[in-house]
Amino acid sequence: MNMCRHHGICLWDVKCAGKIYFSICVEDFFRLMPIAKKTKVSPHIVEKIGLPFCGAHVREKWTFYSGVLFFFFLLFFFSSFVWEITYTGQKSYSKETLKKTVESMKVYTGMKRSRLDCDALEKRMREVHPDISWVSAEEKGSLLKISIKEGKGGIERDAVNEPKHLVALYDGVVQSIRVNRGTACVKVGQRVKKGQILICGIVPVTDDNNVIVEKIPVLAKGQVSLLAEHPFEVPICTKYEKKLYTGKVYTNWFCEMGNQSFLVKNPLRRLDNSFQYDIITDVCANHIIHPFEYSVQVTKKEYYEYKTKKAEYSRNELKSVGWEKYQSMLEQLKSDGMELVSHSAVIKQIDESTWNLQGNITFLCEKMGTQKIQQQEIIVEQTGGQNGTSGTDS
Repeated sequence: MNMCRHHGICLWDVKCAGKIYFSICVEDFFRLMPIAKKTKVSPHIVEKIGLPFCGAHVREKWTFYSGVLFFFFLLFFFSSFVWEITYTGQKSYSKETLKKTVESMKVYTGMKRSRLDCDALEKRMREVHPDISWVSAEEKGSLLKISIKEGKGGIERDAVNEPKHLVALYDGVVQSIRVNRGTACVKVGQRVKKGQILICGIVPVTDDNNVIVEKIPVLAKGQVSLLAEHPFEVPICTKYEKKLYTGKVYTNWFCEMGNQSFLVKNPLRRLDNSFQYDIITDVCANHIIHPFEYSVQVTKKEYYEYKTKKAEYSRNELKSVGWEKYQSMLEQLKSDGMELVSHSAVIKQIDESTWNLQGNITFLCEKMGTQKIQQQEIIVEQTGGQNGTSGTDS
């Protein structure tokens, strides 16, 4: 060790455990050979550490490391595309409608993320669908998440500038009214009939004498809350056709590629025309192959075989059928945006073959229908003395 220091050979991490262990640079190791020969010692390399030795290890196992590099290259390459588009928040719009709108803007699964402009997509969707009040296009990795919020109002999808009245959809009592455009035709507490005008779409213009000189038609806008009553009476026949499933299921596959379509089925299992079938359709695949813009759709149809026979409901079954119809009416009102206040129903026997489901549903309704303004409604009647006076000579 003294001779190493005398010749400028640097040693570190020196340890003595029966043998002497130390660290040394590569170039100093070769300078160590004359000293080792002179002192009659035999140095042995225990471990090689450093970038040059790592490079040699990589060259020995180049297939493994090249596979790792190729994996990261593929990960980077495929993450630069949009692989999924989701839609949330829609109620009256279907997913297919929104998908067609988005694809018309050249936004589709498989496109380059660098070509995606979320701000332009949001603006364009609001322009195409004016009744969508809010749109958010958010890019999360290879996922494009589109969230929408449809506008709330009494006017359904009418022409933007077409003059119309707002009318009641049900009989009821006015609970509140707010007019943004047009003229109020009813007051709070007033009972109205279905189809009655609530907010008139005609704005009168008067002169200094409070005489109407012009009627301007507008698209009425506002909000009216009605406490509506919906009495109902639904007949239920005790006799019906009962389905008896045989347990046989036939499956056919329909493939559509571009403008061509063909059927794939088992020729040994044909449909028996003496039976009837419930058909369940499932779209298994619906993709556009990019960059060729070639659409491929695969549809699976399952035919459940059954035959029918005449049957008659028991008393408990009649109550169950009536309850299902009653719940269906309530769910329909809720889905239409109505707030239920009270509801009741009873089922009564009319004769041997007919029962009646009778009841009444009370709910708050803020939806309104529209009615076109007729031309004669905006005609101003001219008074006889408006353009001059008439008389006789004395």
